[in-house]
Amino acid sequence: MKKVVSSLLCVYLVLGIICSSGFMYLFASRRIGSPAIPQAETRYYGTSEIIMTDGTGDIVVTDGGSYECINEYVFYDHVVETTVINPNGIPCYFASGMLNACAVTAGGIVVGHFDKFYEELIPNHTGFIFGGDFVYGAQDAAVDAMHQDLAQRMGSDDQGTTVSGYVNGLGSYIRSKDRSPSIVSAYNYNNLDLEACMDALEQGKLVTLFMNGFSVIPFGGIVIEDGYDTIMNLVFTGRHAITAYGYLLLEYYDSYDNLVQTDVHLYCYTGLSMGEGYLRLSRYTTVEDAYIINIT
Repeated sequence: MKKVVSSLLCVYLVLGIICSSGFMYLFASRRIGSPAIPQAETRYYGTSEIIMTDGTGDIVVTDGGSYECINEYVFYDHVVETTVINPNGIPCYFASGMLNACAVTAGGIVVGHFDKFYEELIPNHTGFIFGGDFVYGAQDAAVDAMHQDLAQRMGSDDQGTTVSGYVNGLGSYIRSKDRSPSIVSAYNYNNLDLEACMDALEQGKLVTLFMNGFSVIPFGGIVIEDGYDTIMNLVFTGRHAITAYGYLLLEYYDSYDNLVQTDVHLYCYTGLSMGEGYLRLSRYTTVEDAYIINIT
């Protein structure tokens, strides 16, 4: 995957969220810390909102939360880029007609991805070959029925979905299709095990993350300038769930070969009207839970 160079214009962005709705240093172990969550707290993921902004960084508050556009500048001499993308990609399916259903959408992406290998996961639905490449089938009644089944198994309602509901419901759905799910925690001692997540993505597995406040970057939102990068962060409040299928690791160095900044971006379907993009882990994102997922 190459970084797409584009001009950042101050334009009105209208983000109709379909299902969603400081600075954290990366340590040598490549783990990102998150605050402890009280055990008694029941966490629901899913915030529905309509966001408008003129791109100047002004915060716009809605019933579902708030959004801020933050343009960041990273100055460097040279950068080392590592890109890992699942060659099978993901389908951009969404839980149509459901409120606060980002977790259902995240699960539907998992099911849709592995349906390429096990077509019984979504009955009466399949992809096709175009120009020698596999193309996921368009969202249809069979995909909608899959989401409805997932939502029921996950115990989703207008508040959203809990983590345990997601894990148990996704596993139940996969087993109902006579396949074997592997849903393994990647969150230990209040920390995202980023190394485990990156290793899993390298192996072709998927990772579902649950956040409380997060930053997404559109493809084309990392712009290469002369001696610096401009990064357009779209920073949201509220709890949200996404499924990732790859990562972009950027290691910025000065002219003395000193590491000045490390950024980790996950390739994902954002659950927003922007579609696919990056989830930025190294700034503005607080991960509360994560699971590595495979189906056999």
